[in-house]
Amino acid sequence: MTLSRLFLLLLLSASLAACGTLRGDRTDDEAQTAQALYEQAQAAGRRGEFETAIRQLEQLQAQFPFGHYARQAQLDIIHMYFRAEDMDSTVAAADRYMRLYPRDENVAYAYYMRATANMNRGRDFLTGIFRIDRSMRDPEPLRQAYADFRYLAQNFPDTEYADDARDQMTNLRMQLAEHELYVADYYMRRGAYVAAARRAQGVVEQFNDTPAYEDALHILSEAYERLEMDDLREEIRQLLETAAAV
Repeated sequence: MTLSRLFLLLLLSASLAACGTLRGDRTDDEAQTAQALYEQAQAAGRRGEFETAIRQLEQLQAQFPFGHYARQAQLDIIHMYFRAEDMDSTVAAADRYMRLYPRDENVAYAYYMRATANMNRGRDFLTGIFRIDRSMRDPEPLRQAYADFRYLAQNFPDTEYADDARDQMTNLRMQLAEHELYVADYYMRRGAYVAAARRAQGVVEQFNDTPAYEDALHILSEAYERLEMDDLREEIRQLLETAAAV
């Protein structure tokens, strides 16, 4: 997904209710005060003052917990946290929206933002992991992102997020497969052949539609050779021949 595509989706989603769903609030002084708070928060967000915008949106929710402004404020809090690159808070804000409004028409946006935030958390993890012991870490954010994108694609197939969700699922599967392959290789290099074989077998079974599949077979073959499991190594050799012929 390109940054421009994500930005367009965010702009679209941030204005979901701003143009339409805010209609219907009372026109008395309370509604005018809520509107003023909302407009102040939007102005702060446009200036890049995300902490101020979030604080004002939370104040709006506290003072006016019912109605369209409160609901839109929660959507905007998700958006503001994401723009501030606070992915943990983005996930928490999306979770809160889904708890408060599980049947709302904009809940697909909350799932999309939670998935995207988790994906970014996972990318930070994979960037840093090359400098430390990769086998000791678990890319759980990527797994959660995949689960969210899958849920989104299955349950909201007609939304503007569904196509991108399916694309991201493909990308995430490749990243997760590469992680498991790296761990298998880590164990091989340290002589932990049983552990290496288990990890590589997991790639073969779960990610056989990714480029990591054939590399995992090579690790399995070497591990079985080291373990003197000739029958299993022969099975892997046949699978490698089949993979090469495809």
